[in-house]
Amino acid sequence: MVSEASAGLARGALVAPRGRAERTGFEGPRRRRTLNRGPRGFIMARMRGPPDLTQHEQGLMFDLVAELGGSLDLHEVLGRAYGLLSRLVPADHGALCVSRPEGQAVYDWAVAEMPEGFFQGYGEMVPHDFVRIAVAERPNEVLRDTEMLPRVAMERSYLYNHCRDIGMRLEHVMAVMLREDPSWHGGLILYRDKRIPFSDRERAILQELPRYFTNAVKNCRSFGAMAKRASLLDGILSGLGHEAIVFGPSGAEIARTASAEKMLEAWFKPTEFEGALPAPLAARLASMVKQKPALPPDPFWRSGAHAELKVSIQTLPSFSGGSFVMVLEEVPQLVPVPAAWLKVLTAAELKVAERVCWDNALIASELGITELTVKKHFSHIFDKLGIPNRAALIHMAWRQR
Repeated sequence: MVSEASAGLARGALVAPRGRAERTGFEGPRRRRTLNRGPRGFIMARMRGPPDLTQHEQGLMFDLVAELGGSLDLHEVLGRAYGLLSRLVPADHGALCVSRPEGQAVYDWAVAEMPEGFFQGYGEMVPHDFVRIAVAERPNEVLRDTEMLPRVAMERSYLYNHCRDIGMRLEHVMAVMLREDPSWHGGLILYRDKRIPFSDRERAILQELPRYFTNAVKNCRSFGAMAKRASLLDGILSGLGHEAIVFGPSGAEIARTASAEKMLEAWFKPTEFEGALPAPLAARLASMVKQKPALPPDPFWRSGAHAELKVSIQTLPSFSGGSFVMVLEEVPQLVPVPAAWLKVLTAAELKVAERVCWDNALIASELGITELTVKKHFSHIFDKLGIPNRAALIHMAWRQR
């Protein structure tokens, strides 16, 4: 029943700071029996009530929960976790799915250890899927087939006979619907094709896990949604020649565009950095977080040889919870060329004119000409436009643009 699987963000998109998915600890009263020391023993001691597990099973349970918190790729995390689960609760077939936004009966199957025919046209079978119907009425509770339908009714059901038609004998099933909010739901289903019912012990083991599977799906979905927004934002900003860094309400960095770090390193010395940000920008961000001004502050400017760096910090819309975005923009130190000049000046003179704020040596180096040629171009420009000097040229350019 798995949507918005979020592959790790590539460097070409808005990338999140390094880190692992949030891991949740087991909750509930401690077991009275003595367990192994170390992380595994600690985790198992906090489990609420599965039957006594062997040392091997304890290790599998620990590894399973660790896998559920070890990745933000939905298919990867669920696939690995299912592999460990199958060693705790053996089954002949199994599936793990999460609903897609297209509709409540449309699913992305992260684990599909069943015949292909089961998934083809599954949407048409949904109204007849007694497993889905039963677990939907009791979400987050593990149910066995005996709690879904009487045996006689199950053998007469469409699902039971359809499975046999596609070569999958369905004799026993155990499943749970994962649901935390109305926006999505998931399902974990185990099937056996022999008359070996799932035991009370196996049910108790599986009942310990829905909250961890749910947490894993929630984390991956959130990261996937951020990845999509990030990719879109990165594409827009890169087209404008801008970079951006997004911060949470506390000022903690959430993500940055692919080339933001490169731009910062080009404009600030290593000694100016305080962590991931140069000190001047870190101070401005801290001020924004503390004061939360109604209007954004004036941009930070830094001049370079060929351009200026403009850094503005703005509060994101209210739905973001008071987050901030720092936009980095390189502004070329070129004056705008009025359309009227295009009819008066040559192409070479136009290139020199728009670099009027540069010194002659820099212009010569940029355009591949001599400083003497630069001086001659300025002389011709002044004569053609009827102005005395560079200051007048800059004034005219901005006035006529």
